[in-house]
Parts: sequence; structure tokens; C-alpha cells
Amino acid sequence: MKNKIFAVAKTNCRNIKLSYIITAIIMGAAFAQDAVMFILAATGVYRMPAGNMTTSFGNYFFVLLIHSAVYIPLLNFRRMTNLGAKRSDFNKGCFLAYAVMAAAISLLSLILYHTYDRYAISVFLRSGTMDVIYWFRWIENGAAVAFFQLFAFLFLLAVFIHTLVSAQDKWYGWVADVIIVAIISVFTPIAPLRAALVWFFNLIIFNQYAFLQITACLVLAAALFPLNKVILARKAI
Repeated sequence: MKNKIFAVAKTNCRNIKLSYIITAIIMGAAFAQDAVMFILAATGVYRMPAGNMTTSFGNYFFVLLIHSAVYIPLLNFRRMTNLGAKRSDFNKGCFLAYAVMAAAISLLSLILYHTYDRYAISVFLRSGTMDVIYWFRWIENGAAVAFFQLFAFLFLLAVFIHTLVSAQDKWYGWVADVIIVAIISVFTPIAPLRAALVWFFNLIIFNQYAFLQITACLVLAAALFPLNKVILARKAI
């Protein structure tokens, strides 16, 4: 059983070439832009304006996770089930694949934040970077805790997108879309409902207690596991 789950997770991580290509193109374009700015700044041709901000290079890896969470349920499900994979193994393998990707991206983001981003700020940009771990103030808890906070959030994000995409070929998938849009449009202008929405985002993102934020994200992701089992059980091959 475990071997099958690991096989599904491994196949999912390998069979997302389009996700890798899109991420590589975006990161390549961002790096080329940085390289040009660095050269111009170093030669004195161009002077970076005060307060200039740039997106953290590590955050571009989020594109890989988000695109994979869309690509896997849309295409990999039919491919694997047609090859004999059980729906339950596919479900567990997807969660494992997202956990591995979330952990790898979290680690890479932290490494780049403390190396490439710091170098860019100190030598050329002289301002700051728009980085998730900085803006959500996770880095204030230390690198180790920030890793788990970013991991938990990315894992929940991937599982949520995967669940929503998996349900799109059924009526309840469209109902979920309508509910999400309604929550955003209705809750925002009404003060009590807006407060509930703010409370939720404070719980999973801006919580001042790292342990609660990590726990909330992981519990919500785990709660989506049985829901995915029901969706996959009714999903056509």
C-alpha cells in the first residue's frame, strides 16, 4: 500500500512538466530583469530609486505549486486510473506530493530570502523584497518556525485548489465556486461578516501565535482529505 502511494506521489511530481516549464520561464524572466538592473546599477548608468521593491525570487516557486494543484487533478487523475491506480491511492499520493512540494518550496524560499534577496537589497536595490514570510511577519519567529508556517500555508493552499478543481466537473463544484464568490462579495461590505472573514485569515495567515497558525492550516488540509475521497469516488475517468 505504501509503495503504491509513494509511486503515485513520485509520478505526480515527475509528470507535471508544463508546471516546471511555466515556473522556469517566469523565474528566468525575473532573473534576466534583475541581471539587467544589477548591471546598470553597478556601472552607474541607472540608479535605483529609494524605496524600490522587488518580488522575492523564492516566491516565484509558488507558481509551481499552484499550477500543479490545477494540473494534477485535471490530467494526472485520468492517466493514473487508466493505468490501474486506485482512487484511494491517488488521493493519498496527491496529498503526499503536495507535502513534498510545499516543504521543498518553503526551504528554497528561506534559503533565497537569506542569500539572493539579502544580496540584492544590500548591493543593488537598497530597499526590500515583497516576500510572503516577511509581509506575513513569519520570519520574526526565526527561520525554523517560518519554514513550518510557510509549509503549512502552502500545503493548505495546494490541497484547497486541488479539491476545488477536482469538483469542477460536478454540480457541487460550481456551487462551491458560487459560495466562494458570495462569501467574498457579501462578507466584505457587512461589518460582522467582514470581521468573521478577517478572523479566518488571521487564523491561517496573520496569527501572532505560530503554533496556532500551523495547526489551523494542517487541520483544515486534513479535513479536506475525506472530502476528496468522496469527490474522487464519483469522478468519471
